[in-house]
Amino acid sequence: PAMTAGDDSSRARIAELEARVERLQARLQLDREVDELLERAIREHLSLEQTLERIYPLIARRIGLRAALVRTYDEGLAMRDFFLGEPTAAEALGESVDVLCVGGDDEATRVVRESAGGTIIAQELDVAGEHFGAAAVLLRSDQDVEQAQVLLEVACEELDNHLAAIARARLKHRVTSELSAALKEPVLDDGIDRAVAVLAAHVPFSTLLLVYRHEDDAAGVTLNLKVYDGKRATPTRDDPSKSSPAIASTLAQDIEIDDFLRSKALDMVAGRDDALAHHFGIQRYREEVLINGVRDERIIGRVVLTRGGELHRGSELNTFDRDLLERFSDYLRQRIVDFNHEYKSLSLCFDPCTVRQLLSDSGYRRRYLDPRLGDVAIMYCDISGFTRLSEQVLREPVAIGRLVDLWSAHAVQLIWQTGGVFDKMVGDCVIALWGPPLYPFAPREACRRALQTARAIRDFTRTLHEHEALPELHGLEEPAGVATGLNFCPLFVGRFGPNEDYTGFSSGMNNAARLQGLAVRDEILCMESFVEMLDDAEQFGERRAAPVKNVERPLAFRAAH
Repeated sequence: PAMTAGDDSSRARIAELEARVERLQARLQLDREVDELLERAIREHLSLEQTLERIYPLIARRIGLRAALVRTYDEGLAMRDFFLGEPTAAEALGESVDVLCVGGDDEATRVVRESAGGTIIAQELDVAGEHFGAAAVLLRSDQDVEQAQVLLEVACEELDNHLAAIARARLKHRVTSELSAALKEPVLDDGIDRAVAVLAAHVPFSTLLLVYRHEDDAAGVTLNLKVYDGKRATPTRDDPSKSSPAIASTLAQDIEIDDFLRSKALDMVAGRDDALAHHFGIQRYREEVLINGVRDERIIGRVVLTRGGELHRGSELNTFDRDLLERFSDYLRQRIVDFNHEYKSLSLCFDPCTVRQLLSDSGYRRRYLDPRLGDVAIMYCDISGFTRLSEQVLREPVAIGRLVDLWSAHAVQLIWQTGGVFDKMVGDCVIALWGPPLYPFAPREACRRALQTARAIRDFTRTLHEHEALPELHGLEEPAGVATGLNFCPLFVGRFGPNEDYTGFSSGMNNAARLQGLAVRDEILCMESFVEMLDDAEQFGERRAAPVKNVERPLAFRAAH
């Protein structure tokens, strides 16, 4: 029978459909085969270079390639070229990849160009919307360019999925580096704020609660509390005691942490309960424990985080977010440990308030601790008749040590309560300074505080025979006492020696020591310069003078009432 126009059209249509089916089958087959090879490469732990060498023969055969070049991030997170096939094509393929990676149209995702060796197709590699390099291939002369583009896109999509793991590692590496850099801030508070902002940019959270302290602080003196709102990713300054569940950010010195917050924060650090989290409206959360030490593990803090955003609110963290939170917590733990070491070193001399003020200044060592000359009130105070007490009353070394520990610990607390600095202890003598390192009060006030402390130590010492920890003193006919010398003079004060001890040197310091040696039980002797600075004659007795060893002139002083 004769062929009609309709028959020709139908046959053409059938041929077209068959061709489309054939192209689709080729696409599906390539997709399946590349996927199988990539899965095998993962099971065999092949490197990216080995993986590309494994899949190239298949792609070259299916698409019809003479050569290929893949530019992407390797396992070291460095951009690298992987060339496969005929060496003569490397330069032309590199130029095509450059168009997509370093210099061409920012909107281009594919380039088709003719070269001396044939047609080149370049395809961008994209992982979750992020540019991850490009792949370029040189076709054999007999290949269908349109079909080759389709198949190359299939291969690149499969490769994109494989590269996603590297992309995730690259992102994790970058965020980890940013967290590390943030926490290198000299001021811990600023470093934590920066690190939380980095975390918030990659891990959507609603609320992050951080509680930490010094590992040896059972009373919560060094307790720090910070609460962040993930929407702002920067701290607010609300008082949590006035609004619940308010989102606040604070350190212990910024607000008064009441008994509830202190006790519940300590309970949370110890893992006893989560009432503090509930106080801030936190119900379902992910927690990381900050532990210091390997053999002797001590909990120094906890991080509590809740998911945020409409999509994630109330859900668990995915593995990527958990990894980042763990890395954040690990870096934070180490930074807090370093901070605690610094805090502990400073707290040997300075009261907690002064320590926090110092640590809030990135240049505090140079600005406040480097030796410098200043006018300082000085106190030397030791236990009167200590040798007699040791040999005739206490007798045992353990009991003697117990007396020194108890008395000196309380004396240092009294010094700190008036803003003084604990210089050192020599035998049973406590040495203290008023003024440095911050010089927050006038000279007269420094002298007033020194005298106030001397009287407080004297009064406390008189009660030692009543202390339950010193039963050996209970039968004393006469209570224990102290002898004290006070001076106000220029002092070159700062950190000295290999251990960087905070102390001072001057003739006035020596005079204070000599003056203390002149004092008898419960007597507070004050150099004339100290009396003049205090300018309150009614507090002192008559002017006296006495020669002392290695001092040219007799010391002029008065006894405080």
